[in-house]
Amino acid sequence: MALSGNCRTNPKELQASVQNSFPDVVELNVGGQVYYTRHSTLVGTPNSLLGKLFSSKKDASNDLARDPKGRYFIDRDGFLFRYVLDYLRDKQVVLPDHFPEKGRLRKEAEYF
Repeated sequence: MALSGNCRTNPKELQASVQNSFPDVVELNVGGQVYYTRHSTLVGTPNSLLGKLFSSKKDASNDLARDPKGRYFIDRDGFLFRYVLDYLRDKQVVLPDHFPEKGRLRKEAEYF
């Protein structure tokens, strides 16, 4: 079967879609809390768990669980994940005064 002239694939587009199986904006469901972030934020620390899970070097998108709405699901504390995400974005964490869950946050940060 021959392809018509209208059905051509640009090799650069094909290579980009194979190399980056994740969208630019990633929807996450972490313990029931929904987050939106850029793919580049998640892979900005390549040796972290998130950096490895969302790496474009392998087709990791098939290995990740999805919730019923298609968001990537991570079974961890969704409220504390906001501080992990803030760190990935800004490389610093700013906690509220008298933050009572520093020990739990430390465990989450070590996990990710």
